[in-house]
Amino acid sequence: MKKFLLLVCTGVLVASCAGGPGVQQSSRQEATASAAEAADPPPARLEEIHSGGHWVTRPSKGTLTVIGIAGRRSNKDEAVAAALADAARKVTLYHGVYGESATVLNQGSGNLDYYADFDYRLSFRNTPESFINDLVFDKDSDVLEKDGAVYVRTKYSGVLDVPDYSSAMEDGAPNWVKNYSAVIPGFLAGVGTSKNKGSIPKTYEASYENAIASLLPGLSTKVAGESVDVTGAKLTTNITVSRGSLTNVMILETWFDRKTGAVWTLLAAKPTPE
Repeated sequence: MKKFLLLVCTGVLVASCAGGPGVQQSSRQEATASAAEAADPPPARLEEIHSGGHWVTRPSKGTLTVIGIAGRRSNKDEAVAAALADAARKVTLYHGVYGESATVLNQGSGNLDYYADFDYRLSFRNTPESFINDLVFDKDSDVLEKDGAVYVRTKYSGVLDVPDYSSAMEDGAPNWVKNYSAVIPGFLAGVGTSKNKGSIPKTYEASYENAIASLLPGLSTKVAGESVDVTGAKLTTNITVSRGSLTNVMILETWFDRKTGAVWTLLAAKPTPE
């Protein structure tokens, strides 16, 4: 191509050829585009992320990446709408969530007389529906149907504080899975897991909700207990109640245990100022 341009660039045509301003501007534009692409490469395909089993959704440049999941429907548009509603629920967490958790421990006088139960409740400051129209996605590259579920990768703008965190892999899993903890400067770090509940959406939801619940004891905790004698045997009951409000809740990473079907979630959050 360069040889052809050199042959043509004679006489009055010189100004519009390889050395001319038009081609120079085009070259500069191509170079600028290439540099921008190298600095900010296009995101990996959603199917590639799914197959890897490790989702990294840390916010970047004020934008939060949120993946919504829903069960497959007979109508794909309905499935996509359900996945968008799930993504909007995760965006709602960023704007504030109140949680309460309770742990009940019953222990008798025998070594095997032990029973524990745990439950929690979450309530949102806003309704998820109010954020659906703020989600941006591409129907061609950000929607995936796989393993009986529909996934939609969305973008939500307006994130003001971005966590500075990057995990390392150990034996095929992020190190926060092995350590069950992480340190994120300026944020509370929550790690949660859920065993396979029979469907990917339910398992994933339980995983990140457990990560939120794991932060509540650090906000406010009260313990009450009592001991009673039942037919000569002593029964001790301890009830631990934790509660508090969080904001800037962001799911940073998700890891899927392919062997057991369990899901692990790492998220960052901040306590709501009093």
